[in-house]
Amino acid sequence: PDVIGKYAPDAIIGKVGTGAAVAVAAPAAAGGKAAPLLGGKTRNWEKSEKTRKQRMDGEGKIGGWFGALAYMVLGFLKEILFTIVPQKNIVLTNDRVGLTRSAMFMFIFIIIHAVGNLHVFLGPDDFNGY
Repeated sequence: PDVIGKYAPDAIIGKVGTGAAVAVAAPAAAGGKAAPLLGGKTRNWEKSEKTRKQRMDGEGKIGGWFGALAYMVLGFLKEILFTIVPQKNIVLTNDRVGLTRSAMFMFIFIIIHAVGNLHVFLGPDDFNGY
């Protein structure tokens, strides 16, 4: 409980949550630090917000928890495959053969150990025996 006071006594400067509210300054009209960077151009975000709401309210083509699980697995596989096989270098005879080979090994290693971790759901006896 007193780890911070013991190992980092200078880390605590005061009580947490006792600071005074800071007033926010209005942006300067003729430039300066607080002036907008884009020269006052504004954009209508109405369409963007409408499509965002439509995306967030929907569930995709596969609904429910199964759809969420399926999309998560597909997202992981996509990221792993894009990491192993870049879009611009699919040449396996170049200097990247070792990199590709080790990435494939790591991919298989992670899959095997992830399946091994599923023993958690079979109970403590099975997990301890694993």
